[in-house]
Amino acid sequence: MIRAREIARIFETLAPLESGIPGDQLGFIYGDPDREIHGVACMWQANVASLREAVGQGLDMVICHEALWLPPQQSPWYDGPAEGAIETNRLRRELLDRHGVVVYRSHSNWDALVADGVPDQAVAALRIDGLREVARQRFFAVDELPAPLSVRELRDAAAHGLDFADCRIFGDPAQRIQRFAFLIGGFGENQLHMAQAARDLGAEAIIIGEMSEFIVVAALEMGLPVIETLHSASESPAIRRQAELLSERLPDLPVRYIGSGALAFCPATS
Repeated sequence: MIRAREIARIFETLAPLESGIPGDQLGFIYGDPDREIHGVACMWQANVASLREAVGQGLDMVICHEALWLPPQQSPWYDGPAEGAIETNRLRRELLDRHGVVVYRSHSNWDALVADGVPDQAVAALRIDGLREVARQRFFAVDELPAPLSVRELRDAAAHGLDFADCRIFGDPAQRIQRFAFLIGGFGENQLHMAQAARDLGAEAIIIGEMSEFIVVAALEMGLPVIETLHSASESPAIRRQAELLSERLPDLPVRYIGSGALAFCPATS
């Protein structure tokens, strides 16, 4: 049998904690790191549906990408619950405690990985032969297509490769482009000028996960059409890869990818 702390040491040979953003929440965030583990679930988000799937498979350590808890909010716009009364947090905690699940978070350190990390795995999931990287910042790259495609054709590649049929286009679907940037996860929601940074590196279109309409409008003003996917859809290819890599290093322990995000609650796609 192997303890959670030993699994973490092996995992950190893949994605050292110091490779993440300083101050980011990384490492053990719930449960006993000295617990003996029977199986590991790699998931984008530890929500109730995904946790139930994991414990149903006998997996009692979760490696999640996103934060475990929904944070409290004090707002003048509505009267919300006190911190201790946030229902989704209560439901998650009950499941974790009932089954003795240990939770470990890997976030920016998995985003920062070249090739196996979130940005490059999102692009790889599009399955476009002949792509050539032409520019890079730490968390995104600009890739050049072997031949121009319409924005609609690029959207279709994203929808198929990410297994999310509801990708949306903002801008002209017929516009032909040859260079694009994939701004994974929440970058289309919270990184106000990343689209311009991508444009300045040569991108002619962007693919995003989460969407802020303000950021999309800014991109359109700069002549960049936008393809919107889903936060989890854009990041899950790298979580699948995470499970594969950890399984190779733990051949005697079940290590499985568990689908998560909103689609985990949809029977046809969970």
